[in-house]
Amino acid sequence: MIRRGLSLLIMFIVVVVSFLETMLWLLKAEISVSREIMTLGIFIISLLGLFILTGGRKKKDHERNIFIKEDKDSILISEGAIKQLVENSLLKINSVRDNKIFIKYTKENKINLKLELILAPDSNIMNVTNLVEKNIHEAFDRILGEKVENIQITIKGFNDPAKKA
Repeated sequence: MIRRGLSLLIMFIVVVVSFLETMLWLLKAEISVSREIMTLGIFIISLLGLFILTGGRKKKDHERNIFIKEDKDSILISEGAIKQLVENSLLKINSVRDNKIFIKYTKENKINLKLELILAPDSNIMNVTNLVEKNIHEAFDRILGEKVENIQITIKGFNDPAKKA
């Protein structure tokens, strides 16, 4: 991420300097536009050129994929599928009322999960967290072949749906 940012900054500086040199050369000729307006125009054109050169952002950039490689084939699994797998594991636990799932990846394509859970008021936190970890590890073992490296669970609160009016 830092490398990409630095390369974009360097590319931006190169574009701005080359535009400035060209415009300064042109300004030696008689042009009826003030130097400040010309500099502002060069800056805007440089920004537009930088955006065009970097290609903007694609819709599916946020949808990370992981590869599971085996002897003959490789399988691509999207981040959405991983979230569904975790949600299905959490649905089996009656004490979990709501959840938020955050997925991060290690360099070895292992998955680190961060779960924010809202539990039923009478839940035993230790039992629920152990059950969550067990269900998720079993699901990933069964489907992906052990790709989860770490599960971090945060209890965000307790909710009793019967008390909502």
